[in-house]
Amino acid sequence: APGSPTFKSPVRKPLWPVITNFLWTQPLSERLIVFAGKKDVLGAADQDIFAGGDGTEQFVNQALVANPAFLLGLPYTSFTAGVAMPRQWGGMSVFIYDPQDRTNDFFRLKDLFSEGIIVGGEVKLKTNFFAMPGEHHVGGIWKHVDQVDLAFDEPPPGVYPPPPIPGVPTKPDAYTIYYGFDQYLRVYSSEPQRGWGLFGRASISDANPTPLRYFLSAGVGGDSPLFCHRGDTFGIGWFYVGASNEFGPIPRAKFGPSDGTGVELFYNLQVTPWLTVTPDVQFVRPGNRAIANDALLYGLRVHMKL
Repeated sequence: APGSPTFKSPVRKPLWPVITNFLWTQPLSERLIVFAGKKDVLGAADQDIFAGGDGTEQFVNQALVANPAFLLGLPYTSFTAGVAMPRQWGGMSVFIYDPQDRTNDFFRLKDLFSEGIIVGGEVKLKTNFFAMPGEHHVGGIWKHVDQVDLAFDEPPPGVYPPPPIPGVPTKPDAYTIYYGFDQYLRVYSSEPQRGWGLFGRASISDANPTPLRYFLSAGVGGDSPLFCHRGDTFGIGWFYVGASNEFGPIPRAKFGPSDGTGVELFYNLQVTPWLTVTPDVQFVRPGNRAIANDALLYGLRVHMKL
C-alpha cells in the first residue's frame, strides 16, 4: 500500500557443509604412507594407547585427550599433508599444517599457507620392558605465524586464531617439544592387544607466544581387570599445566594466569556390543582464577556404534 514501510528480506549466505575430517591416505609401500586432506587437531600427535583419541572413548578432559599446548597453538580443523614411515621397531611421521582455522570452510584452497606454516614430526619406539609391550615417542611442532607477544596482551582463552590487536608487537615463531609413553602392566591377549598399564606425557614450549611453559600428565588405564571379557575399559589420570611467566601486567590483571591441575576418573560399561555408557568424574583447579574457580564435575557419556 502507498506510504507503508518497505521490508527487505535478510541476505542469507549459502549453506555449505562443514567437514572437519576428510583425509586421503595412500600407501606407496609397506614402509611409506602419504596422506593429505583436512583434519581436526584432536589425535593429530602425541597419542597414548591409554589416553588419546577425541574424547568419545577414553578421557573427556582435553588435557588428558591431547597436549593442551597443541590445542592452544593449532587450529581446530585445517588442511594438512605428510608422510608416515612404519617400521618393525616403531615408526616416524612428518606433517605440515595450514595455521588458518578451516572449520567453517568447505574446501577453499586458494589461500593455503598465506598466513604461515606449521611443521611437526614424531618418532615412536616399541619396547618390551618387564616382558610387557610398551611404546615411547618423542616429537615436536614448530609454528611460523605471527602471534601476539604475551608481554602486551592475551586474547580470551579458547579463541583461535587470536584477534589482531593494532600496534601490539607479535612474535613470528613458536614451538613445543613433547614426550609420551605407554607401558602395559597386564596383558590379557595379544591379538588384538588387550590389557592395562601406565601412561604419561611431558612437554616444554617457548612460553611466549605459547601461553604454556610445560605440561605433565600421568595415569593408569586400559581394559578393566574386573570385566575384561565384556569389553569394559577404565582410566585414572592426573595433569599439571605450567603457565607462562612472560605475561605482562595487563594480561595478569585481566586473567590472572597461573598453573592449573586436575584429575579425572572414567569407567566404560560395555552394555551391548553397540552401546557404551561411561560415568565420569573430574576435579579441576583452573589456571585462570579470574575466570573460574575450582570445580568438581560429574558426567555421563553414551556412545552408540550403529
